[in-house]
Amino acid sequence: MNSEKEILQQRAKLIAIRRKDNQVRSEKQISVVEFLLTPERYAFEESYVSEVLSLKEITTIPGTPAFVMGIINLRGRIVSVINLKSLFNLKERGLTELNKVMILKNETMEFGVVADSILGNTTISLDNISVPPITLDNAGIEYITGVTNEGLILLSAEKLLTSKQIILK
Repeated sequence: MNSEKEILQQRAKLIAIRRKDNQVRSEKQISVVEFLLTPERYAFEESYVSEVLSLKEITTIPGTPAFVMGIINLRGRIVSVINLKSLFNLKERGLTELNKVMILKNETMEFGVVADSILGNTTISLDNISVPPITLDNAGIEYITGVTNEGLILLSAEKLLTSKQIILK
């Protein structure tokens, strides 16, 4: 039979291993902005979202693709706004005063994305993300990075910001 000292040493080793595992897992996390495109929950990596604002006045531009909602004046800058529902062929529910615009930005591009509502910031573990199912019949599948166990769909802001389909000359 093990002595009390040996039992305590084994327990201490197990606790140390668990703490080390938790530290490794915490290094593999990303912060995201979670939003709703009814009824699904989506997220962008927080580093690409420069700000979130209410959708107030939007000016439509004739002759643009259906996913381009128009432009907004953002403190003197003209910023295009796109509708992911139209781009992804999702069911539209119409715009309300509750809709928000997330401004996505990288080094070379900036545009707004309309969301039904913003659910908030959260941190997700990269270990918790699985690849999207190949059976997913969605026009925007190339922009999906993965899906969490809770059903949160992680979108690639970088792919959207560099997409030849979205960037119009």
